[in-house]
Amino acid sequence: MKETLNPYAPIRKVPLDYNGIMSSAFSVQTDRGEKGWKEVGTVGQNYLLLPNEEVRDAANQVAEESNIDFIHDKTFFNGKNFVYSMKSKHISGEIQPGDDVALGMQFWNSYDGSKSFGFAMMLYRLICTNGMMSKDYFNTYTFRHSPNSENWGENLEEVVTNINHVSNGSLDLNSLITNLKKLNSTEISTDTLGKLRHNYLQDIPVGVWGQIVDNFTLQREKEENQYTGWKLLNAGTDLLWHKDNPTVASYNQNRMIVDGLCRAVA
Repeated sequence: MKETLNPYAPIRKVPLDYNGIMSSAFSVQTDRGEKGWKEVGTVGQNYLLLPNEEVRDAANQVAEESNIDFIHDKTFFNGKNFVYSMKSKHISGEIQPGDDVALGMQFWNSYDGSKSFGFAMMLYRLICTNGMMSKDYFNTYTFRHSPNSENWGENLEEVVTNINHVSNGSLDLNSLITNLKKLNSTEISTDTLGKLRHNYLQDIPVGVWGQIVDNFTLQREKEENQYTGWKLLNAGTDLLWHKDNPTVASYNQNRMIVDGLCRAVA
């Protein structure tokens, strides 16, 4: 049975030594209760170890101070990487009648130095709550300091300003919505599917691609209408966003699907 990990368990940074010689590296350890402390990574002396609890609290603070309402959607934690996702009902666009997309946001953190404490906007498809992530259309924000630093308040203010700017409409967001609408009017033939795969989605693993295509054709049978690029995109985000056991790769592949298909019609 897979162990349920507590993303908010106590953490500590312990200096390492070898045969009495102090190392420049530190061990990051989480408290597993009766199982004791477990190492989850090694970092440098100056690495600012930030508890996930403080990342969650920062996300909720930003949500409270922004001009639109956000609620928690999902939390990801694999022992090292932490992602806290929030969604809103702030409509950013209508891809087709009754099919709206709304703003969302993510905060992330890591205990092994693999991912800096950061933030990015995203989109949600409201009728199915598929999360859509993008590097091409949403800027990422990496926090410069820990919450204990004197500039922490300024960092959060910048994030709130970013959210309010995007919520009022931005060139990148408008371009993303335009391309999603283009995908909705793009019919996907067998030839088109092959071109998309080999020219824009070639970094998606073969096994994942097979699951996406299977999901895509299953949607077609249920809805009894044409294959479109928008349906292909949602076949991918539905699979990757709603996984019972997601991975860091799931989030990366989500971005690949959204950005790859939008590049194809841009």
